[in-house]
Amino acid sequence: MMHGNWKTPLKLLLSRSRLLPAARTIRYRLRWLADRKFRQQEFLLDQEFRRFAREHAAAFRHPPSAELGEGKRVLIVSSGSLGLLVEIALVKAFQLAGYRPLVLTDYDRWMENYYREVGVRDILHWDEYACPLSHQETARILADVSSFEDFINLHYGSARVGKYAASTALRHLRVGRLNLADPAIRDALLPFLHRAMTYTQAAHEIVKTLRPQLVLSVDPGYSPRGELFDVCLAAGIDTITWNAAHKNNQLMLKRYSQANRDVHPASLSSKTWNALAAGSWTEPDRKRLRSEVVGSYLSGEWYSEVGTQFHTTLQEAEETRRTLNLDDRKKTAVIFSHIFWDGTFFYGTDLFGSYEEWFIETMKAACANPHVNWVVKVHPANIVKNVRDGVESEPSELTAIRSLGGDLPPHVRIIQPDSRMSTLSLYAVMDYCVTVRGTVGIEAASFGIPVLTAGTGRYDRLGFTIDSDSKAQYLDRLTRIQEVPPLSAEQRDLAERFAHGVFVLRPFSLRTVTLEYQRDAKASLHTRVCLPQGQDLRSAMDLRSLADWIHSGTEDFLAPRT
Repeated sequence: MMHGNWKTPLKLLLSRSRLLPAARTIRYRLRWLADRKFRQQEFLLDQEFRRFAREHAAAFRHPPSAELGEGKRVLIVSSGSLGLLVEIALVKAFQLAGYRPLVLTDYDRWMENYYREVGVRDILHWDEYACPLSHQETARILADVSSFEDFINLHYGSARVGKYAASTALRHLRVGRLNLADPAIRDALLPFLHRAMTYTQAAHEIVKTLRPQLVLSVDPGYSPRGELFDVCLAAGIDTITWNAAHKNNQLMLKRYSQANRDVHPASLSSKTWNALAAGSWTEPDRKRLRSEVVGSYLSGEWYSEVGTQFHTTLQEAEETRRTLNLDDRKKTAVIFSHIFWDGTFFYGTDLFGSYEEWFIETMKAACANPHVNWVVKVHPANIVKNVRDGVESEPSELTAIRSLGGDLPPHVRIIQPDSRMSTLSLYAVMDYCVTVRGTVGIEAASFGIPVLTAGTGRYDRLGFTIDSDSKAQYLDRLTRIQEVPPLSAEQRDLAERFAHGVFVLRPFSLRTVTLEYQRDAKASLHTRVCLPQGQDLRSAMDLRSLADWIHSGTEDFLAPRT
């Protein structure tokens, strides 16, 4: 991500006068002389790079430049050094598909070394497209905004700057919503909005100058990738996104246009869903789905990107009931919380103004309905995200619960984010799943459990969830949730087909490069090249299948059915 000082007057002057590369070199040399720890780190990075260059770079230089389509350009919006090897593999697939890659990144000398070593010629930097923007203009726009809802709907230069500024601000401030009646909140939002507007101007300059035919980007939910995502789609340039899938060595790839820009990357296109809903559904398919879900939980890989199941164990139903002290005479509803400040406004529309409002109102309804056991599952990703961000604050869901005042009634239980109980254990005891649009809704419905949603954009209104059109309707359903019947055989069939599409067919399996999240406090990403020395990259089946999909122009990457 670009840093907040990327557009200082000095940096702009250097960029415009072509002196920025020289300034970077001087800065690097001064730091080398002054910082011993930096020299040690650079020595290790140099060793790692030399090993890559010696063992793998030759294979990754294919296809040679002569094979690249000079008329077709793909803009690679870099994810940074963390996912560099994965990104290089994806770049090679685009080259196999006939595209010339243009890499857009923040300056990083080692990233540039890797890219140049594998034959990528065009490496560009965000600050080269910096455009001056006055803070007064940003302040004027913000002055006309009266509510948070109005703020997140702000548009500027074909980008949804309010949404990206709010998402970035919430993540930085770690709050669930912002009160614009508070002058201090307005002051805090101003730099985020200014950066979003500045990134939008840079995005327009990038599109005008580079004129790509296609874009590849990781998770475009935050600045600056979000603004560029919007600007590209508005210009009619399709964008392919990649995200980590539900287990190691798998990615979710989706092609976006203006028509589907709000759908979740782990959703199914209408074309994909219609084919799956109308096609055959066999017992081997069902077993394959169950093996994928259960196996990923038992191995601890289930969404290992944020370490959700690293240290959990599967419990038998009776043990789970005892642990949670459930009343066997009642049905059980589980509320699966969302992290309030993470990815709040990315996909679809919500019944409530924020995840925090949804959670508080859902908790009130749960406390007022003693006819069922209510279990609140605080999101386990809170733990890893806290460690990654270097904070020790309690999960925002627990803060929200305390804001309700007093003790929770005895029919409401809390599962802490560091609980050793596997989420898989809950499916044997729960009768209802409550979420906005979480992945858990796909899982639960595939197990035959009714799912009550409070938002659109992923798997709602496909025939196997209970979707509400208003806050009042949703909350009314919670007051009598015990009357909701189990899913019918037809509904469960649809849910299983959808889950099979998301968890079995949609993921792209990496073979050329591995992507594994380590079982440490940060769920650190470890990548390595698995391409044998001397192997022609064009024979790598994973990259070949990806190149074929790029050619196809379809929305969803789908693994071949075997």
